[in-house]
Amino acid sequence: MAIAPSPQAKTAHVNMMTDTIIANLPAEALRSIVRAILTTHPTATSVLEDQARRYLKNTANEQFGELFIWTTQGIETTTNFTLMQQRIRSTIGCGLVLEALPLLTCVLEKFAGAETYGLGLEEDDLERSLAALDGDIVQALTAVQKRLFSAQGSRNLDTDEEALLVKLLRVLSQVQQNAVAVDRIRYFERSIPVLQKMLGEPLMESKSSLPIAQSGHYIVEIQPSTTVETFSLKAFELPRLFSGLWQLSSPSWGSASQSQMMTQFMEYISNGFTAFDMADHYGDAEVIFGQMRSSLSDTETVFGATKYCIFHQTTINAEVVRANITERCQRMSAEHIDLLQFHWQDYEDHQYIDALRFLQQDERVRQLGLCNFDTERLQEIVGEGIDIVTNQVQFSLIDARPRFKMGEICARHNVKLLTYGTLCGGFLADKWLGKHEPQLFGAESTPSQRKYFEMIQTWGDWDLFQTLLQVLRNVADKHDVSISNVATRWVLDFPYVGAVIVGARMGVSEHMEDNLKTYGWHLDSEDQRNIEAVLEKSRREEIFKTMGDCGSEYR
Repeated sequence: MAIAPSPQAKTAHVNMMTDTIIANLPAEALRSIVRAILTTHPTATSVLEDQARRYLKNTANEQFGELFIWTTQGIETTTNFTLMQQRIRSTIGCGLVLEALPLLTCVLEKFAGAETYGLGLEEDDLERSLAALDGDIVQALTAVQKRLFSAQGSRNLDTDEEALLVKLLRVLSQVQQNAVAVDRIRYFERSIPVLQKMLGEPLMESKSSLPIAQSGHYIVEIQPSTTVETFSLKAFELPRLFSGLWQLSSPSWGSASQSQMMTQFMEYISNGFTAFDMADHYGDAEVIFGQMRSSLSDTETVFGATKYCIFHQTTINAEVVRANITERCQRMSAEHIDLLQFHWQDYEDHQYIDALRFLQQDERVRQLGLCNFDTERLQEIVGEGIDIVTNQVQFSLIDARPRFKMGEICARHNVKLLTYGTLCGGFLADKWLGKHEPQLFGAESTPSQRKYFEMIQTWGDWDLFQTLLQVLRNVADKHDVSISNVATRWVLDFPYVGAVIVGARMGVSEHMEDNLKTYGWHLDSEDQRNIEAVLEKSRREEIFKTMGDCGSEYR
């Protein structure tokens, strides 16, 4: 359906040749071009979102037909299911979450009807589709929670919002009951607890095949290892590799059931990966982590770092800050927060100092860190007497901005960096050596890859990146490790770095064995010289000058 220009907007002429480009480029190319336009002209984002909202509203009555069909193999999803899912995701993405909730409810109602005829069969493809839908519901609920944010903190659900969520929970509960009736795997184990918490309803019990002690808690034995490196964060001795849970914010990184995630959590912990990083806006990451940790026989086995992020204008006072800490504790099923990392969007509003003071005064916050703060603000904060132990920033061979200013200040004030983006969305890996530029919107592509490919293009180009990968491969051969190990080791060898956060796609994929090979060795002077010979050909200094200090890309 065509979208007419807004009558209030000034309409520019699109010449014939430009129209020809739009009409003939493949859809994937157009997506890449749109993304490039948004990164270079961020003010165009609001135009894209506005036009997307208009399109979705104008086509709201579009019919999709059957979403599920019954075959001799069981229940299967149709192409209409995929189209509906794409519409739901677009609707959530452009801020129409209240319009997305009825669509999600509709899909669930249709599945509940089809489910009656198909229970008891093994349908792996169906379960993957439903796991992805579970992730979509979580993302929608996260968007609803963002709607509740106001300058005075968070408001309660209004009548319309509550009615939509109650109806959604009712259908989800029916699907669960159908599954339980025939002792089948429980669907939607992720979204139901989040929804119940939002509505203040008691949580359903969940089944698990994990080993259970007499106390009813999971038994996890951490395998003894002499290779796991640690660093001190006051009373804590923590591994130098954290597991990042940002992939739980969207099914774009793949989806898994909660039971699959729990199984992988236990495998991570038993192999020494006991520290996890999450945030208030990473979907249900806090909830899943909280369920996992509270189910352990020893909850102190694992360390949870989460975030308190303020992206919009707000009025800071003790009550607002206490309420957020309470919410973090409730979602994490905990009485305290091991590490709370604070992000503040607008540096012109100096209330971030007040917020940090309130956070420091709350006994439930064991340790206080920052997220994406620059060097100037870090100096200001520690100068105010606020005890900061970490700052989470992007740091890699491709984005080395912490080396310019941040590292020196961290070393001076004993602030440890927790780094993300160290593997550039997985590009700093053997699988990309000798390969052509990626298809950014291919079936296997992720939001992280789209983000970090742009970073690679800013740093240099794909040819220079291939040169870097080859040098890293040579170093890796020397130490009998992988390219990813070398890239991670390069960051870890800076003394002001506490840990590298490696993304964990829980229940979808894992790289524990390879990640463990990062420990127990160091780059020697020859390795450093060979790597530096490539880096000095890049635009790393220009990145710092044009993009700004750490975290500036978000402001």
